[in-house]
Amino acid sequence: MLTESHVATETLVQAYPWLRIAPPVLAIGLAVLLKEVNFALLLAVLSGCLVLTDFNLMLCVDSFCNVFVDQVANAEHASVILFTILLGSMIGLMNDSKGTLAVVGKIANYANTRRKGQVATWLAGIIVFFDDYANTMLIGGSVRPLTDKLKISRAKLAFLVDATAAPIAGLALSTWTAVELGYVEAGLTQAGMSADVTEVFLGTIPYRIYPIIAIIFVGVIAYTGKDFGPMLKAERNAQRQTPEHQSSENAETTASMWTAIIPVSVLLITVGSLLLRDYFAHAAARLADPGSPDNGWLSGVDSYRLLLITSLAASAAAILSAITFGKMKVTECSESWARGVGSMIPAVIVLTLAWAIGAICDSGQLGTAEYITSLIGDSIKPQFLPAIAFITSGAIAVSVGSSFATMGLLVPMFIPMAAAILGSADAPVSPNDPVFLATVGAILAGAIFGDHCSPISDTTVLSSAASGCDHLHHVATQVPYAIVIAIGSLLFGYLPIGFGVPWWIALPLSIGLCVGAIVFFGQTPEDSKPAASDASSTS
Repeated sequence: MLTESHVATETLVQAYPWLRIAPPVLAIGLAVLLKEVNFALLLAVLSGCLVLTDFNLMLCVDSFCNVFVDQVANAEHASVILFTILLGSMIGLMNDSKGTLAVVGKIANYANTRRKGQVATWLAGIIVFFDDYANTMLIGGSVRPLTDKLKISRAKLAFLVDATAAPIAGLALSTWTAVELGYVEAGLTQAGMSADVTEVFLGTIPYRIYPIIAIIFVGVIAYTGKDFGPMLKAERNAQRQTPEHQSSENAETTASMWTAIIPVSVLLITVGSLLLRDYFAHAAARLADPGSPDNGWLSGVDSYRLLLITSLAASAAAILSAITFGKMKVTECSESWARGVGSMIPAVIVLTLAWAIGAICDSGQLGTAEYITSLIGDSIKPQFLPAIAFITSGAIAVSVGSSFATMGLLVPMFIPMAAAILGSADAPVSPNDPVFLATVGAILAGAIFGDHCSPISDTTVLSSAASGCDHLHHVATQVPYAIVIAIGSLLFGYLPIGFGVPWWIALPLSIGLCVGAIVFFGQTPEDSKPAASDASSTS
């Protein structure tokens, strides 16, 4: 990429080896300082180009442009970008046709008690799994009249929405999928691992302990009606709510649910059909040549093409459904489609910037991972890698307010580091190594934890706005729950896994600790009279 300055780069990096870590350190530092991710990432890429060109400004400008052209011109990256914007167009059509609102409203019709209302909100959050932004805005706005009527506090609604949106989007097939795959692919490339990105990505799912527990935790809170800490105070205040404080909005809609059901069904059916096709093709190939090496049927799956075909089919289904069942005109569909595409541009920008930093830092350029590994040496024990990854990811996500940016910063950095620490030149790490998978999963999970605790997180802000809750009050009532889940994930999840405990033992233990905290420390608002000091608080 930058061969014309190869000699000068070698001399500069040898003289000042710490410059190898300048781009990621600058990206993290500026993101924390400026509370703005895109500008921080852009400057980090520029710093890398300066180092690679021996601070030659003319060569730097040329190299800076080449880096971004290479990322966008990459066929796999282009597939990820197209998948993301096509899925955004599907979401835009579902929103504008009010299909998703109709689905949520139908669920809410069956809720006539506080327990049912909270459970319905939780279930609606799981159903709208395909995008965290769509989840927060649709669920918060459409369910709010119901929760007001049932005297469920606005803070509780914001928590039910926020604590479900990112975890379910991170675990399911959503607008997050391609982005996370891109980060993992960048890390594997830097580490020099030939492992299949889809297989590694799916292998991390059992190790994403925080989002898994968060979904269950919210469900238990909703079903039991128990709370503790500031949320209990907010719920007690909501019980004293007078009718004039309740929302007069109407959550019902006459829109057709099919404009949401059909695109999502096409999305899932297409993914399932393509995976089954690849599975049977792999089985047939194994029968034809029993002596061929079996690397797993997923190793033959072109995940980028699969996602592209899936999003294209879903977007087309959304257009047809909006015209047929949503009674939208073709011009309206076109405008809605374009707005949906536009809503994904911020994610595409962050992803492209993260790819650019990865290209600057890979082994053929700055060799950042190799340098960090040489500095660390034996100071980090392999057993603590998942725990360190989780804590680091959470801390950075709190600071920058973006789970996407945190993943983009840390996944390409930690994968090569973990590969170097866990393996060697003679015995490279296996992509199925539990500690390796747990380390990657811990970053993806920790980013969501930090996002839940950050007052500058976009999803936290959107959840507050959609639920009609004071933003800082939402943060204050949600953080204790997020910390409990994080403690369970760390003490009974990532630490034991690092020392050899399998995930199918560590995950239930973590879940048990968090559910136990609700059962033993939680109270329903009616359990006891609120303290006098609670009277002045608002919900």
